[in-house]
Amino acid sequence: MKSPGKIYLADQSGFMESSIFQRYSTFNYEKYYNEDAEPFGDLFLLNDDTIAGGKLTFFLSKADSLQIFIPITGGVDMVSNGKEYAIKTGQVQVLNMGKGEVLEISNPHPNDTINYIQIGIRTDLFLLRHSEMLFNFDIEKDKNKLIEIVSNPKLPFKLSAGVFSERQKAFYKMKSPESSFYAFIIDGAFEIEGRLLKRRDGLALFDTEKVQLVAMDNNSWVFVLELFNPF
Repeated sequence: MKSPGKIYLADQSGFMESSIFQRYSTFNYEKYYNEDAEPFGDLFLLNDDTIAGGKLTFFLSKADSLQIFIPITGGVDMVSNGKEYAIKTGQVQVLNMGKGEVLEISNPHPNDTINYIQIGIRTDLFLLRHSEMLFNFDIEKDKNKLIEIVSNPKLPFKLSAGVFSERQKAFYKMKSPESSFYAFIIDGAFEIEGRLLKRRDGLALFDTEKVQLVAMDNNSWVFVLELFNPF
């Protein structure tokens, strides 16, 4: 029996484009609205952004939240409250941002585009300093495994990721029966609890204790987010 859940297809994402950036939004964001793209509990933002070489853009926080930045190609430079951050591939930066705060996001590479994923989770718990929330990972080193990237008892979520060969399986065991599960496919394809997901698709699952993931292509790459008490 399938766990109850919802698929967020990449080709139904909101799309914005300018001479500076391209953005695909899983959930309703700025001018994009779809009744099927409401937030998944406290997970209210998941953007797939590309910035042109040497350009910069700005992010205005619409809620007290934790903002998670994951470079996929190239590095990302950011400035928040006068503090500078340089994030490379193989790193995840978590920032706690209050409503109304502005973040400057720039591409340090003059001739190459960069691509990163931004995830926003509503919270009123700002217990960690920004400098304590830079996490490193190497998914190629532990291929065909889901590796834990972000896990801290002060944070309301856990983030894992893995790159898998075709037909390789993984099982994700939820930390709490009250948690919710969200998977986001970076590349390739996965069958997750009987549902086929392709590149940049997402899947939200409720009321589940253990989730099976099966890679359907070589070098399939997935991020898994467990949200504690999200509703």
